[in-house]
Amino acid sequence: MDTEAFYRYLTQARRQLWTTLRAMPDEALSQAVIPTEGARCIKDLVKHVAIVEDGWFRLDLLGQPLVLETFGGEPTSADAYWHHQDEPLESLLAYWEAVESDTLGRWPELMDVVSADRRVPVSEDRLETLSADEVIWHVMQHEVRHTAQVVQMIRLLGRQPPALDLVFLTAH
Repeated sequence: MDTEAFYRYLTQARRQLWTTLRAMPDEALSQAVIPTEGARCIKDLVKHVAIVEDGWFRLDLLGQPLVLETFGGEPTSADAYWHHQDEPLESLLAYWEAVESDTLGRWPELMDVVSADRRVPVSEDRLETLSADEVIWHVMQHEVRHTAQVVQMIRLLGRQPPALDLVFLTAH
């Protein structure tokens, strides 16, 4: 499976997940399920998945402004980055949808960066670099991992999560 096909699978999985989340009460989506300094509730992970794609694809690969800038700008603290329990789900999903739409619109540009064999730093404080292809796969794998966390959180909250496995969404 190539990168574009896998990203298309993610868009299908998102639709299933978003439908489930929209049917859940806000108290459940905002409830701290994981005892951590980072993402504690479902809403935290929704924002985190979107901002990681936004940052890696727009800033690091394309050198473009974040989609987040049209949604109030970058967080100014760790708390503002991680914790979104008081934000409406629809605002968080609107941001994720905007990131997805921008990614789909810029897919040819992203593939041009991959073809150019460009490398980007892992982070500002490390010397290692990643190829653009590795960045794209990292972002997609990151989403799968955190979506699995959301599915588990939905179960821990006593609800039925959607079936998001690739086999269920891509089989003919």
